[in-house]
Amino acid sequence: MNSSKSVKQTERGLEFVGAVGTGFTDRAMRELQQRLDALARPGSPFAEPLWRENARGARWVEPVLVGEVAYRQWIVNPTTGGHRLRHPSWRGLRADKAAVEVVLDVDAPR
Repeated sequence: MNSSKSVKQTERGLEFVGAVGTGFTDRAMRELQQRLDALARPGSPFAEPLWRENARGARWVEPVLVGEVAYRQWIVNPTTGGHRLRHPSWRGLRADKAAVEVVLDVDAPR
């Protein structure tokens, strides 16, 4: 696993907001990989198709785990309204939250 995809829930479904490629320890990466392997699915869970470079090499999983990601900036594309995280960094899984409870809080500290 080289990176993890970041998502947010919208009224249309899951939206891709970036790839997290830093912040993982070797141990955390192995443990996360084991958990993700058990959640494999044949196709993408995203509402919209991903750009080819974002989907290349992806292994899709059921979106049931919640991870915490720190980031520098929340970027909104003025043309498409799409969102991206700037400089995302993995902080770990959140056992205290269910995926359906996660909401976007753009004012929260990073």
